[in-house]
Amino acid sequence: MSEEEKNPLLFRERRIQLPERCANLCFGGLHRNRLFMAASTSVYSLYVNTQGVAGG
Repeated sequence: MSEEEKNPLLFRERRIQLPERCANLCFGGLHRNRLFMAASTSVYSLYVNTQGVAGG
């Protein structure tokens, strides 16, 4: 049995390279599949293949 089968919450580390340090991030958009990353002087966004949790 593989490690991923033993622990379904295990994920692979992925890095997003930005020109400046990211301070905060959150999911947004119509389907909550857009990742917003707030940095020192800019806000970056990226469509991803996952969906964030709905806020309340």
